[in-house]
Amino acid sequence: MAWATCLNGPENLSPKPATLRRQLLLWLLPPLLVLWAISAHIDYDIAKRFVNLAYDRALLDAALDIGRQIRVVNDRIYVDLPRAALDMLQTAEHDRIYYRVTSPQGEYVSGDPDLPLPESDTERVSYADEDYLGKPIRIVAVRVPVQPGSGKGAVTVQVAEPVTVRTGSAREVLLRMTWPQAILIYLSAVAVWYGVRRGLAPLARLRREIQGRSDRDLSPLPKAQAPEEVQPLIHAMNELLQRLSLVLSAQQRFVADAAHQLRTPVAGIKTQTELALRLTDPAQQQQVLHQLHTATSRLSRLIHQLLALARTEPGAQAAHAMRPTDLGREMREAASEWVPKALQGNIDLGFEGPDEPLMVRGNAILLREMLGNLLDNAIRYSPPGGRVTVQVTRKGTEVMLQVEDNGAGIPQDERERVFERFYRLLGTDADGCGLGLAIVREVAQAHGADVSLDSGAGGRGTAVRVRFPAAG
Repeated sequence: MAWATCLNGPENLSPKPATLRRQLLLWLLPPLLVLWAISAHIDYDIAKRFVNLAYDRALLDAALDIGRQIRVVNDRIYVDLPRAALDMLQTAEHDRIYYRVTSPQGEYVSGDPDLPLPESDTERVSYADEDYLGKPIRIVAVRVPVQPGSGKGAVTVQVAEPVTVRTGSAREVLLRMTWPQAILIYLSAVAVWYGVRRGLAPLARLRREIQGRSDRDLSPLPKAQAPEEVQPLIHAMNELLQRLSLVLSAQQRFVADAAHQLRTPVAGIKTQTELALRLTDPAQQQQVLHQLHTATSRLSRLIHQLLALARTEPGAQAAHAMRPTDLGREMREAASEWVPKALQGNIDLGFEGPDEPLMVRGNAILLREMLGNLLDNAIRYSPPGGRVTVQVTRKGTEVMLQVEDNGAGIPQDERERVFERFYRLLGTDADGCGLGLAIVREVAQAHGADVSLDSGAGGRGTAVRVRFPAAG
């Protein structure tokens, strides 16, 4: 039991096949999330820029306000800030505003004495990012003239605040901008999901159409209301259904023909066997056994031709590989196998063909079967002392196989009907089941060849010509 569990394990662990809907959603939804993340990053930069601009202006206004409160008394500079203003500058730790006023000579006047001084003393307004008391701050420095026009220089007013205030404001702005975007992304994802579902609805209808069909219903699938992208799939499936219909029709026709043709000889053999069992005279038994031998020979040939016909059906042709084949060599070897039977019937069997290869694209087994049926008909319907000639020639882009005899021939109005299954000419004494030329036509069609019947040399006998497209 443990071994069985181990053997069945990989089947249970096999990956679940991905659906088209899941793949489309995976291709469409992650890009939306990526775009949302990129948009959030850009929005944060924009929010931070505008927040910094607003806070820088507020710092500048605070510095200018302090600069307006500078007084000079007895050549001494001091800042006349009301107590309420000082309390506003020092409200809370995280919102605390730092300031420093420095005289034109660089001496401390008021404020926070250890606040870092600006690097440049020439610019009227300058901004800088520094560290103060262990935390990052933003400083603005403004040069305010002392008694303009007096030439006493300019006082430097510095105002600073912690950067955390700006960061918190930027995050709050970003949050207020991101939530609407998140809602839009969610609605977009819902719209994408709904669009994918509606877009795949024709495939779902096609699946239901196929699932609801009977195994005998091979009619074409409707494609009038199908989208343009689905129509090639439906067209290919309709072609497949058409081929399956042809194959099933051929198989049903073959089964019906075989049952009809086998019923009579099998019944005859059974009757003759019962008769032989009742006979006691050895001479009569010998005669019945001879008839049984003849009947079984006919039945054997009928079964052989039925099997050959089954191999040439459209559904079975795919199993026969088509490859470049030397038709002259194959026909020469196949004709040599019929020499004993031709000699037995006192028939002169000959072969004519060039020494160079005559290449066609075909299957050697089917080609030999075709020639075998042609020679069997020619030898069977030729009188003793007759002549049968197999000829393979090339004419332009075609390779022609011709089997000619000097027998009774086929009337003009019967030459098309003899290719039908189980059709035999009336008034002939030769045994046959009417499948030989039907097999010849099936093999020729499988090779893209044309079959024609004509009179033999001098207007006597029959000439069967099969024209193949030359390979190369």
